[in-house]
Amino acid sequence: RLGLQGARTPNGDDFGFGGSLEQFESPNNPIDIFNNGTGTILVNDNALNVDLGVTNPTGSFALEFLTGNTFLDLELSALENEGSGEIVSQPKVLTGDKQTAVIKTGTEIPYQNATSSGATSTEFKEAVLKLEVTPQITPDGRIVMDLVISQDSIGDLLPTGEPVIDITEIQTQAIVGDGQTLVLGGLFQMSTVTSVEKVPLLGDIPFLGRLFRHDMNDMEKREILIFITPKIIDEALLD
Repeated sequence: RLGLQGARTPNGDDFGFGGSLEQFESPNNPIDIFNNGTGTILVNDNALNVDLGVTNPTGSFALEFLTGNTFLDLELSALENEGSGEIVSQPKVLTGDKQTAVIKTGTEIPYQNATSSGATSTEFKEAVLKLEVTPQITPDGRIVMDLVISQDSIGDLLPTGEPVIDITEIQTQAIVGDGQTLVLGGLFQMSTVTSVEKVPLLGDIPFLGRLFRHDMNDMEKREILIFITPKIIDEALLD
């Protein structure tokens, strides 16, 4: 953020630096002030010619210089945010040999649908993570699994207001031992958003133009890993 405004100095020049421009508004501020006279420096935030500072910066540095009837203030702010998250869910389902079992987790999206009579009704579309498994026990005690895994996400809206559902699906067959764990991946999503806010012409100047522009790069990565552990249960335990 860079600004230039008019002011008065009762005695000499004033120079100060601190964490933000707002600190210069208080006569009892904790920053260091080097001056040749006395008086309070009042900062008018509306006088900033370039106000492209980031929102909620993690750090900033401010500088002001007041001499004669000219006041120059400069504030540099920066923000970098990086994080990661892990969500673990452990649903369990009981099924029989060669019987299909389904596990779903997610949300239902409501939307308005017009009927032939002109009335509207509320309908729902699912945006869920779905696992469909059909197990088969082999004579040697192993388990063959036919797997269908789908990950639905909300896409764009149609002109009618109906949501579009984007689907990513995996179909496979695997054989594992009783109590062994099968790991499935490949449900990977990555989105990148880049935006630039700048002062026309000034923001395009090489090197110096960085003072007159705000660049933002937002990248999100998402990967889903599914761990499947089938176990054979003796019928005697179910009686």
